[in-house]
Amino acid sequence: MPGSLCELSYLVELKLDGNLLNPELESAYHQGIDAVIAYLRSKTEKQLVLNESKLILVGEGDVGKTSLLGAMRGDEWVEGRVTTHGVEVDIKPLTITDETSQTEITFNSWDFGGQNIYRHTHQLFFTAPAIYLAVWNPRRGPDQCRVDEWIKMVKHRAYEASRPDDKPHILVVATHGGPKERLDHIDEQALRDEFGDLIIGFHHVDSKTGYGLEELKTKIAQTAASIPQVGRTVPASWKRVLDAIRERSEIEAWISYEQFLSLCADQDVDLSLAKTYAAILNELGHLIHYSTDPALKEIVILKPEWLSKAISFVLEDKQVKDQNGLVRHSRLSELWDDPAREGDRYPAPLHPLFRKLMERCDLSYQVELPEADAPPTNLIAQLVPSKRPDQWQADWQLKPGDSERSQVCRILDKETGRTAEAEGLMYRLIVRLHRYSLGRENYYLSRHWKNGMLLDDGFNGRAFLEEIGGDVYITVRAAYPSGFLGHLCAEVEWLVRSFWKGLDPRLYLPCPTDSCKGLIEEDEILEFKAQGMPKVRCAVCREFHSIDSLMATVTEKPDLKAALSELKQGQQDILTAFDQGFDSLTVQLKTLMSQADEQYRALLTVLTDPAKDGPRLFSLEPVDPGFWDKPKWLAAKFRLTLWCEHSRLPLTELNDADDVGVYEIEINRDWFKRASPLLRILSVTLKLALPIAIPGTKLATDDAAYQAINEQLEFGVKSANAFLDGSQRMGDWLTEGDGHNLSPASTQTRNLIRAQGSVLRELHALLRAKDPAQSFGNLERVRNKRQEFLWVHPQYVSEY
Repeated sequence: MPGSLCELSYLVELKLDGNLLNPELESAYHQGIDAVIAYLRSKTEKQLVLNESKLILVGEGDVGKTSLLGAMRGDEWVEGRVTTHGVEVDIKPLTITDETSQTEITFNSWDFGGQNIYRHTHQLFFTAPAIYLAVWNPRRGPDQCRVDEWIKMVKHRAYEASRPDDKPHILVVATHGGPKERLDHIDEQALRDEFGDLIIGFHHVDSKTGYGLEELKTKIAQTAASIPQVGRTVPASWKRVLDAIRERSEIEAWISYEQFLSLCADQDVDLSLAKTYAAILNELGHLIHYSTDPALKEIVILKPEWLSKAISFVLEDKQVKDQNGLVRHSRLSELWDDPAREGDRYPAPLHPLFRKLMERCDLSYQVELPEADAPPTNLIAQLVPSKRPDQWQADWQLKPGDSERSQVCRILDKETGRTAEAEGLMYRLIVRLHRYSLGRENYYLSRHWKNGMLLDDGFNGRAFLEEIGGDVYITVRAAYPSGFLGHLCAEVEWLVRSFWKGLDPRLYLPCPTDSCKGLIEEDEILEFKAQGMPKVRCAVCREFHSIDSLMATVTEKPDLKAALSELKQGQQDILTAFDQGFDSLTVQLKTLMSQADEQYRALLTVLTDPAKDGPRLFSLEPVDPGFWDKPKWLAAKFRLTLWCEHSRLPLTELNDADDVGVYEIEINRDWFKRASPLLRILSVTLKLALPIAIPGTKLATDDAAYQAINEQLEFGVKSANAFLDGSQRMGDWLTEGDGHNLSPASTQTRNLIRAQGSVLRELHALLRAKDPAQSFGNLERVRNKRQEFLWVHPQYVSEY
């Protein structure tokens, strides 16, 4: 990447997707253009070669991982070493010289506790490229040591076949392997057949005598030297900051953000670059800092492995286990600051931070208890009961007027196509989806267990999720089940794809034949339909099924004007339902509300990328009342109002001052013409969202303020229509039918809007010119569970 890009003062769009970027630049790209420019500017200074690699030791408990690491480093042998809890990151460096290139390589060593209860949290720290030692004890045998399971866990979490340079490199190492030992051999060929070139060798060592250690170290160094990221150049200031952090971590496990900025200043790094480095260091796992989280932004944890060790003390606590994962905050503090555990105590100021980090990592969430004086309490999802709760069927009834739809997310190994398990998936879903829990206002009404849960999303219906043999079965009952079903399927797909790089989630429909348990892949159905084939075959019962009948539950989208009219007419009923429940609403009204909700989610998804650099929701109105009398205008002044992407409301309704978030800007005709597809779909979507957002505000449909907002949105539709040419004709809906790409019209509309990223970034540039502080009406940039950026009013920041 040329440093001259920094000279492009008006750069509004930069596409680097699909390029093999170095880790630092890729992390900066995830933060947005400003971070990329800041990092590239730092690349113009002196460069240093970074010969470092990550060395990760995995395996069952008591197989000798810690002893092996100490032996490779030359430490004195320790008899009866204490079992590792959670993760230990060794500060003392392991340095090995590659004999071929004579390059001295430093290894950052991660030693993972092998107890089964830790396996879910360990995956948080599995990354690639890295060298993994899958350690086992021949006295216990490869089956008891679960060698293949550990390798699968590494592969599924860290290996992405499309990025071969980023793969994990796995050495299978048998300890207690001196020449006089009677060894239980491992089937090397079977492991090579299953895992291919991820496995780079097999070794036998004895950590006590030193047998086999030199051969192992030589192989580790040779492998590290072949990794493209080892030996990359980085800015000298980056290396200075990284070294300073590591040195500081030997004294302190955490510092304040102000101390971090001071540390950067000591290394001649200015404030802007220090903020960029903080984001990159966090993403690469060198430290933990969440700049957008009010509870976390003032603290920088220099030992990321702290979280794993802290959670290990909670998972092992009998009291927490007996409570099926419910734990009071006071009990967490007792566990984390236990005087009996000298050396592993965490100061009280860090306890709220740890709780927040556990929520961030999908390990835990704070529950709502019904008692007025109930102490603050969290749920550790990994410890929920194994069986379904009593009387769960009473909460899973098909209500009058509702229909039912089901889909199955089958998880496959990307390389082999065989079914695979995403270990810990359901625990993570329990945390990620707790906002839909039946117990979100009273925990004791929750319905979740080790392999499943019941969820409720108001007018969007109820859902039943259960994991069976690695497949996630999702059923929704609602007036319009497709909206909630599509959202939940997307959540599962995103989580699997983003967290388990080596797994491929695919959606299936249950075979409609009675008693048949077969599944038919959704993509196959859509491909058959696109090719004009009327039927598709179930691989289990061998019956052919009509594609139209499989899709018969698809609900067509209504005419936009009719939908808006009905939503407005039902406004009072909607207001009442938000207070008293949605069963009183008509099926048609609940369907329209769900379709409006689905449309809004689709819009934010299509415009995910531009959100890195600025807000996406706005409404426009001309300053000149006689605007429509000037059809040949070349430039005009407009009043732009920003909207909160959480509440779906204009900032004028959320701020005390009417002018906060309102800008008067001059826009030329060319931009307006290019932006017309975005203006139209944006205005249409906000018109649909507004009646549903109103119950959370002081607005009413007959208010002048409500009418003014509607007029702004109507202007967006009318003005966009005036500029759209024949090639840009588009529908009103971003999804058709049940949200799948069944309609060419909806596909064309989404593609048109997706291409609007550049015009949106041009608008961001105009707003920055009017507001150099880049306050965007005090909107704050946050990240949701999918790591997508949103711009929300300050009162909603805590939701993220």
